[in-house]
Amino acid sequence: MSIELDILVIGAHPDDAEIGCGGTIAHYAKKGKKVGVLDLSNGEPTPFGTVEKRMAEAKAASEILGLAVRITLDMTNRYIENTIENRKKVAEVLRKYKPKILITHPPNDWHPDHVACHQIVNAAKFQAKLTKTESKHLEHYPKYVFYFDHSHLKDKNRKLDFLTDISDSLEEKISALKAYKTQFVDNKKHLRIFDYIKERAGYLGYQVGVKYAEGFINSEHLMVDFENLKI
Repeated sequence: MSIELDILVIGAHPDDAEIGCGGTIAHYAKKGKKVGVLDLSNGEPTPFGTVEKRMAEAKAASEILGLAVRITLDMTNRYIENTIENRKKVAEVLRKYKPKILITHPPNDWHPDHVACHQIVNAAKFQAKLTKTESKHLEHYPKYVFYFDHSHLKDKNRKLDFLTDISDSLEEKISALKAYKTQFVDNKKHLRIFDYIKERAGYLGYQVGVKYAEGFINSEHLMVDFENLKI
């Protein structure tokens, strides 16, 4: 029997989950929550990578973050599309691991693979609840889907709906990104990302009185209990 996840983060490529919410992943893994990552593709080709290198990097990053599981699908990097077949692939993962919360790319992004991932995830969330399908797993409908704050977003003044405190896990986020040596170390033009990650987390943390934070977008209303708010 498969483990049931508290949180599943879905990215188009290996490292997208880490960039978007690596701190949140590590924070909740430390708290004993079962957190998984689903990559739609292996991310190749890239200038300095190979399939073998990218998979080894993703494995190393997963260990740093404390993931319960990481799955890589066979969609084609650079050409990911919101097709019925791809929806079913993601829906099958949702049925198998039954996550309570999904986190993925927001809709407004420069990278077409990220936009397609956003569309696929929302379609798969619906697909996963259908009965009388060919799936070998029972239907499942995740309660929440949130969108992470990614460096590829188009809107520089983007509005975030809530923040998570990652003061205890920013170092794991940066270490996990450094595990992707082919992307952020060998590729010198991307070295700036480490400064960006820390500066962005510090800026967001300042907004809510903590050292570091990550931001999320939510397209639906959330029920808030004032008794549980930190006032």
